[in-house]
Amino acid sequence: MKAIRCVFIFIIFLTIGCVNKTPQQQQEKESLPTHKGEINIKGAYALMPLVQRWITEYQKIHPLVLFNLSPVGSGEVLSEIYSDKTDLLMISSELPDKLESAVWILPVAKLSVVMIVNKKNPYWSQILEAGIKKDDMSKLFTGEITSWGNLFGEPGKQPVSVYFRSDQAGATDILSKFLWLDDQKMSGTGILGENQLIEAIKGDSLAIGYCNFIYSFDPESKEFRDDIGIIPLDLNQNGSLDMKENFYENFTELQRAMWLGKYPCILNRPLQFVASQKPSTKELYDFLKWTIIDGQKIVPEMGYMELRSSEIQRCLSYIEN
Repeated sequence: MKAIRCVFIFIIFLTIGCVNKTPQQQQEKESLPTHKGEINIKGAYALMPLVQRWITEYQKIHPLVLFNLSPVGSGEVLSEIYSDKTDLLMISSELPDKLESAVWILPVAKLSVVMIVNKKNPYWSQILEAGIKKDDMSKLFTGEITSWGNLFGEPGKQPVSVYFRSDQAGATDILSKFLWLDDQKMSGTGILGENQLIEAIKGDSLAIGYCNFIYSFDPESKEFRDDIGIIPLDLNQNGSLDMKENFYENFTELQRAMWLGKYPCILNRPLQFVASQKPSTKELYDFLKWTIIDGQKIVPEMGYMELRSSEIQRCLSYIEN
């Protein structure tokens, strides 16, 4: 009987606590000022498709909230972090230590970088079957291996055409770390912007480059593109693509390998919203909270990796507190 009475008192205590707390929180958020004009979001190409889809879905339930979204290289946009013209920055690269401790950061998803070639490459079938060793991949991007034949122990006839992002891209930072390179050591043709780099590779049968995973497949059919191929990685560098390394057959299989860590984790990176301070208007607060709760359902179907439940709870505390 005593135990029952204690439980009853505890329930009453919780109920009173909840009743008292909820209106107070609601009042605090309703007291936030109204956002003046559009919510201006600028930054990484890597986040662009996801944020565009978020905006489209969000405006179905909040049609009066307006947005202005524009892509800029992740590193280049950092100079605008204290600009009155930008509300949120989309960042896909690591922040400088001094800046990281001085700004407001909200992780929203994760994304992988993949290495790609033109599918008309004369060695595509061999690449698909054996993969490319990490050491050889490094030599391709630095110009130490100059022909596709050399890669497979054959006379060098077809020269390797290397393309890389010349803007300050998060994808370049990630690839450089994976290959143990300074991004300045990449040898080849610099291209400004992700779409332009892919177009350059499509037009050159001897090309090699890299892109964010989301640009390697058709967003509607989830089929890999006909014109560029994702390079399988020979992770144990034994000259063949073993069963545990062979997960490049389709979109679902590769995305699952990325989520499970079979694909190199160092090639996965967090994508973030960054601002000079936490949300200061009701419209910003509501949108950001929606991206972390309802918006996460959209993340995997777009080719990204959603936040785990523990990460979602941390993100909500960033917004609330």
